[in-house]
Amino acid sequence: MRVSKSSGGLTVRAIAGTHNILLGIDLEEGLRKGCLGFSIQRARLDPKQKTPPQWTWLPNRLRFPKDKSTGPISTERSPVQKFRWGDYTVTPGTAYRYRVVARYGSWDRLTSGATVELDLKTEDPSQTSTAVFFNRGAAASQAYNDKFGNKDPDKMDPQTRQTALTWLSRGLEEALLAFLAQARGKGYALHAAIYEFQKPELLAGLVEAAKRGVEVKAVYHDRKATAKDTTWQKNEAAAAASKLAQSGAQVHQRKADPQGAISHNKFVVLLRNGTPKAIWTGSTNWTEGAIYGQLNVGHAVYDEEVADTYEKYFQLLFADAQARQLKAAARKLSPVLDQKTLPPGPGVWPILSPQANSDMLSLYASLCEQANHLMVCAPFALAPVLLDTFSSEHTQPGTLHYLLVDKESSLGKPEQVRIIEGDPSNEVGAATTLSSPLHDFQKRILMTPEHFHHAGIHIHSKIIAVNPLGPDPIIITGSANYSNNSTLANDENSLMIRGDLAVADIYVTEFMRMFEHYHFRGAVTKENAKRTLHGLAATDTPLSLREDDTWTDRFYVEKSADALGRQLFAGTEAPSAPAHPEEAHGGHAASNHTWNGAHH
Repeated sequence: MRVSKSSGGLTVRAIAGTHNILLGIDLEEGLRKGCLGFSIQRARLDPKQKTPPQWTWLPNRLRFPKDKSTGPISTERSPVQKFRWGDYTVTPGTAYRYRVVARYGSWDRLTSGATVELDLKTEDPSQTSTAVFFNRGAAASQAYNDKFGNKDPDKMDPQTRQTALTWLSRGLEEALLAFLAQARGKGYALHAAIYEFQKPELLAGLVEAAKRGVEVKAVYHDRKATAKDTTWQKNEAAAAASKLAQSGAQVHQRKADPQGAISHNKFVVLLRNGTPKAIWTGSTNWTEGAIYGQLNVGHAVYDEEVADTYEKYFQLLFADAQARQLKAAARKLSPVLDQKTLPPGPGVWPILSPQANSDMLSLYASLCEQANHLMVCAPFALAPVLLDTFSSEHTQPGTLHYLLVDKESSLGKPEQVRIIEGDPSNEVGAATTLSSPLHDFQKRILMTPEHFHHAGIHIHSKIIAVNPLGPDPIIITGSANYSNNSTLANDENSLMIRGDLAVADIYVTEFMRMFEHYHFRGAVTKENAKRTLHGLAATDTPLSLREDDTWTDRFYVEKSADALGRQLFAGTEAPSAPAHPEEAHGGHAASNHTWNGAHH
């Protein structure tokens, strides 16, 4: 849900996901003189309007240099000196009111200026139209410490440990189990294709379904690429320990050549009376590391046509189809790749792998190149055709790219990383981890039970969001990494979702939650490196607030990335040039127009 409001020269746009609300703020340039930031209040609204709103000041981690107080601080005394702020403590399906106040005066005697109040409601993932679930991921360390103390979950008593794990899951595992539980008995079927098929609780969900009389079929990765890759052994051991086959389920192994390919899907088709009804997909493997360590997403789509496409694909995987047969079928099942124009939204289209060529990556590159703003989340190395879109040679003036990667090497070799990070159109957040008991725990579960492809990976969701804050967003999400190998060799699936504002808002707010956290961590790491050179002790909060309005300067440099970002998130940017979606699949090199997804 998106709501915008202006008053007295202050504009605020609130974007609500499920667990997050993102505030974009803009202030008329004449009002920034003397501005020390913005104080932000939130109130939870009573749907029956029986009680008045109870206001709470949102917290801030930064103080003014002369503020020597200790303990928690809020934006009442330490205003936000940014034009974008995230509230990551909201509840799904809940109505809230926000109050944003421009603050002036001096650091110890703040006065109030222009004020905006607006109401909105978070999205509800229990609704079939917005069934998107992100876990907390590795960036949740500060909130985790506030709730559980600076403790390793494995060193807690069993009950507290389970509470901590549930908190880290944040509904992701529970939603997957609830999806399986929709198959209530005879007449229902669950068809699952899973890469890492290991978490006992999730396998138990299939076992319980089979015991209810549900037709359960499962196929899991069992290829043997190298002696070091023991994923197949772990999958076989977990499947045997679960007694899934003994429960009446049909369990097959994906063994067909090439052995170097990964059967990388993580999807389940729900059928009733032989008709595919819905699918669960996303980036989440069935492992502890996927639920409690990495950033992952699960996404349920209740669309019979989409589910039927996945069911046809599943049957080929279940039959252990050879590569040539699967590539031919995947092409037919992904018709969007053969269309000269993208279908108008709203709509959802599956894109399946392996493919016989790289048209899929060319399509993605064309969309990225023509976007006026873009968000990309990638755990592994991106294909060169995609990396090219982030260079100044292919970047249109006035565009913004937010890139969230697990490691900088996802952006290429060191020289290419320097070029991408040096382009003002690109902002990069990398999974910089800080030493803590939580990270020690996450490191263990990501290094030991996980197979070698995922060792130490914290950012694992795969997302391309094309113009997600515009009127016609495109979200690409699923199991597929945006690489040549993922496209040409692996069993993979992605969804292209066009024109769904509610779904886009969920992805945007989750993306920015992680991006802002890692961006801040990167600043902390760089600052501490400087402190070390000067013999100073490291700190987790080396930054502080400015005591004058100079913090605003960089946000008002015309056409700078900071100025464009201020306007983008607040929704105050100038309208983009006319779009040409007919060229969106016209070939990466031939794309010369900024495409904003308008329908022609």
